[in-house]
Amino acid sequence: VRAWRTHQAQVRENARMNAMTYAERMIEELSRGTSVSDTLKELVVSENGKVDGFEMVAEDLMTHFIQSIQLAPDGVVTDIYPAEGNEVGKIDLIHDEKRGQIACYGRDNKVTVMQGPFSLNQGGMGIAVRNPVYLKNENGETAFWGFTIVIIRVPEIFSDSVKPLSDFGYQYCLSKTGSPWEEAYEVVDCSGGSISAPVSYTFEIGGSVWKLEVMPQNGWVEKSYLYSIFGC
Repeated sequence: VRAWRTHQAQVRENARMNAMTYAERMIEELSRGTSVSDTLKELVVSENGKVDGFEMVAEDLMTHFIQSIQLAPDGVVTDIYPAEGNEVGKIDLIHDEKRGQIACYGRDNKVTVMQGPFSLNQGGMGIAVRNPVYLKNENGETAFWGFTIVIIRVPEIFSDSVKPLSDFGYQYCLSKTGSPWEEAYEVVDCSGGSISAPVSYTFEIGGSVWKLEVMPQNGWVEKSYLYSIFGC
């Protein structure tokens, strides 16, 4: 019994370390999405709110995990790249029923927020990264300009993290809270299959708490190990 408990503790510790390692990689990958909104934000600030050549800039920033890049002066989406297929995205975020509360939270608290996951019109799932932008007027006072927005595709943005987990023989489930004031988790990506007594690692980014749960695909105790114990 002691040998079985020792083995199980070691298996769980290995899983915990893997969960921590790959969660850190996911943080880096999510940060790549927020960095695109930061780059666009810097451009807006440097141009004092007037962005010339938005399409050219957005095209240079696009990558495989980005669905679209947007500008929303005063909280109203006016520019989207690519434009084709994203026309319905030109909305008033502040007064939108589904997006208004979290958009206002980001604006009032001066923090980048992530909302989702939600279904994309083009297929698949996405998460919206909204970065509030503030400009100084002639009197040196700071005023809200609007948002720079990046819609990232999930699970594509995590492709470099989730594949090794599966290759190493783990089932996983990644989830996040819906907003900064919610505690309930929504599933972002799962490997499939039921997860029993997983180890987990949590982190915060984009105004949400994220949780990565991990367990071995074959369960916590390998049958071959049990057979060896019983044989002895």
